[in-house]
Amino acid sequence: MLFSKAGEYSVRAMTFLAMQPPGKLTGAKEIAEAEDIPMAFLWKILHTLRQRRLVRSFKGIHGGYELALPAEKITLTTILAATDGEDLTSGCVLGLPICNDQNPCPLHETWKQIRATLNHMLQQTTLADLAQIAQRRTRKRAS
Repeated sequence: MLFSKAGEYSVRAMTFLAMQPPGKLTGAKEIAEAEDIPMAFLWKILHTLRQRRLVRSFKGIHGGYELALPAEKITLTTILAATDGEDLTSGCVLGLPICNDQNPCPLHETWKQIRATLNHMLQQTTLADLAQIAQRRTRKRAS
């Protein structure tokens, strides 16, 4: 697993929200059940995502959550930075405190290439892309 559980769950929760019809508010319980995310963990994630202005929440009997921005404007980098931090892929793959081009670890050059590819994918992939793929999978399972 490359991302933390919080990162993984935040991507899944936001993808679920992106799949909802425009204007629909979705309760935390519905998200938790659909994505198999422990409720206590989901509350923390949604709180963080709300603080980072990626989701909006509305209280009351008809309340719930919705995306704060269009799904096309939210990248995986943005979501993961909210939960896993800005430096997700910047550290040494072996966990060494000093690892750079001048003082490389044994995997530095390989990881440098993988990191560049991964960062590009995270920056280019939007929540709309994930929602589209997830909806196709849902349709295939239903047929």
